[in-house]
This record gives sequence, structure tokens and C-alpha cells, in this order.
Amino acid sequence: MPRFEDADEVSWGFTPAERSRTRASIEELKRIRAERARLDAREAALLADVTGIALEQVARDPNGSDHAFPLRSMTAELALALKESPRAMQSRMDRAHELVSKFPATHEALSDGRITERHAREIVAAGADIPEPEAREAYEREVVPLAATRTPHGIKSLARQIAERHHPTTLAERHERARADRRTWVEDLPDGQAMLGIIGPAVAIHAAHDRLTSCGEEVKRDRRAVVRDLDGVEPAPEDPAYAKYTDDRHLGQLRADIALDLLLCGLPTGHELEQAITATVEVVIPVTTLAGLDDGPALLAGYGPIDPDTARRLAGTAVGWERVFLHPDTGALLTVDHHHPTAAQRRYLLARDRTCRVPGCTVKAKHADIDHTIPWSRGGPTAVTNMAAVCEQHHMMKHFSPWRFEQLSRGRMRMRSPAGYDYVHAAETIYYLPRTPAPF
Repeated sequence: MPRFEDADEVSWGFTPAERSRTRASIEELKRIRAERARLDAREAALLADVTGIALEQVARDPNGSDHAFPLRSMTAELALALKESPRAMQSRMDRAHELVSKFPATHEALSDGRITERHAREIVAAGADIPEPEAREAYEREVVPLAATRTPHGIKSLARQIAERHHPTTLAERHERARADRRTWVEDLPDGQAMLGIIGPAVAIHAAHDRLTSCGEEVKRDRRAVVRDLDGVEPAPEDPAYAKYTDDRHLGQLRADIALDLLLCGLPTGHELEQAITATVEVVIPVTTLAGLDDGPALLAGYGPIDPDTARRLAGTAVGWERVFLHPDTGALLTVDHHHPTAAQRRYLLARDRTCRVPGCTVKAKHADIDHTIPWSRGGPTAVTNMAAVCEQHHMMKHFSPWRFEQLSRGRMRMRSPAGYDYVHAAETIYYLPRTPAPF
């Protein structure tokens, strides 16, 4: 099993005193975070209690349900006392009431400091549409222990998958109803800016964002190539020619500029791209769903469950398929079926890792580096047990800082921090299980 790489000592590595101070600070920060979670839970309980009082008053008022004046009054009462806007206070009261009344196990985990308020918010958001208390209870039993080991962003997609498994109505039915709400809107912003929002099917929205990302990366590559090839010599940064052919916009700015080009012109003409760049959508489709044996959901990378009809249409137009084999009990990725070893390794790692392997990092694996955990220069093999997707930022951190990485079994990665902490990160598990057993 590949072990921690034996990197050269860096000049700025911890002294024993610095390591001791850092560890003491980290432990104190962990205690503060747990205490903050407990305070958030107490605040949620109090907000839920006064919200309940207002709802009881609404029920007693013969005309209360028309305007909910008791609820408005309680919101104003709290907003003035706590120096918040009524709109913000109403949102906090709604979230607290839903958490305490419908997700007691999540509220208990928050009270114990096992999860943070952001974890609780993701759990509630994913399970809010589950109508039956028994189904919500089963959902909480499964998702809360996972949340205690992951970042809030890391639990978001998993919570959606688990909630889908416990929802009594199929995603296909809910997707059809939700499609009626697709729309666009404009929100004016200060300083001559405005925001254009689009609500539509998740596959289409993610595909559009992926196309913008690909276009932006292509702009960057195109500009760098022009600079390199300019008169056969790369100009110096102070040369006027350098500024002419470089593009200092970051990727978010490029996405916005190209989106407007595409909407207004039909092509990203403002960026001199001659070839059409299409989006790549990563979807995991259970074979029983693909064959029409059941209506279980497929999984859209970076989002979560999508309806089966959309998944089947995508499969029907795909140039090629990759068969991904999962462990039947754990859902962990076992292998990817492909004939060419080098390509298969990359495809396997993209399917296994899905994002940069540093916990909390959301850079997609296809936009990250495929890194040798033990460097090739030090004898590290080119094998999936010694490779992982690591974004450029964390790749540089790995090689030029005292962080140490180690590959464990089943795609798990151990990272040892300069302060001496070990963090074990498992590759994202696919939590989809069919509603009914497959007939074979």
C-alpha cells in the first residue's frame, strides 16, 4: 500500500513550539465550534417555541389565517429585540421551527456539537419535502451520522440521495410537477450591474455551467498560445504586446462574459473561439433504470438525483458508455469497464473521486490534476492505488508544504497535516439503492 511520500524538508516547517501552539489553537477552535453549535441549537429551540406561540394565536383568531397577524407581530417583536430586519427574522423563525418540529434528531446532533448549523440546514433542506414523520425519522437515522464526518457542502449531495430513497413519491412525478416552475428573472444590483437568474431542469443548468467553464478554460489556453507563438518569441510582461494577447479575467468573470455572448449572439464571438465547445454531463444511471425495470433516480455529478426519463434520454444520445461497478452493500466504486489501461485508469479515477480529494474542496475531478500520491520520481507506481484527483492549488500544497498523503483501501485517502493531525477522506459513495429489488 503506498505510504506517505518522503518529501524533502521545507525551510518553513514547524518548530516543536509552533506545532504545540498550533495544536492547542486547533483544539480550542474545535471546542468553540462545538459550543457555537450548542448555542445555535438553543437559539433554534427558542425561536421555534415563540413561533409555535404565534401559530397557536393564529389558530385562536377567527380571521387569523387570512393575514397571520400574530405571526407578523411575533416576527416584529423579535426583530426589534435582536436588531434584525423582519424579513431576516422571519426566515430564521421558519428554519428553526422546521428543524425543531420536523427533524428532532438533527436538532439533537446540533445540541451535542456533533454537527454545525450549516450541516443542519443542508439536512433539513434535502428532507423538507418528505411528508411522513416515519420516513423523515428513517432519513435522519441515515444522514445525521454521515453529516458528523463531512463538510456541509459534502453532505449536501448525499443528503439529497438519501432523502430521495425515503420519499414516498418518485422523483419522476415530482420532477414533472417542478418543471412547471421554470422561469427567468432579473434583479437590479448597485453600480450599474444586474443579475439574470434561470430556473430549469438540473441537467440543463449544470450542462450550461459546464459549457461556460470549458469555454473559459479554452479562452485562457487560446490567449497563452498566442503569447507563446507571437513572432516566435514570448514577450516580456512589460512589453505592450504582452498585454494585448493576455487575458487576466478569472474563470467566474469569463463564465459571465461568455454566457452573455452566447445569449446575445448565439456564439462566444467576443472571445474569438472558432470551434464549438460542448458541455460534458456526468450521470450515473442504474442498469435497472436504464432498462426501464424501475423508475429509480439517476445521479447528476455535483447535484444529486435526477428523474429517470431525463437519464434515459441522455443515455440514448451518449457517444459511449462506461460501466461503473459498485459494491452492492456499501455503494463504493469497485471498477470501471474499459479496454485501454491508461485511459481506463483516468476514467476510473474521475468516476471514483468526482472532486478534488482534499475534504471540502469542490473542484470537479475532470478539472483537477491526476496526481501520483507517491511521486513517480520516487518510485511511485502509475496505478489507481497510487493516484488521485487533486486540484492545482492542493497539488501545489502537497508538494511544497509538509502535508503528507497516503492511499488506504477502497479509495480512502489519509492526509497528515503539518500540525500532526490525520484526516481520513473516503471517495464519495453513491447512496442510490433501487426502490425494488432487481429481477435478476
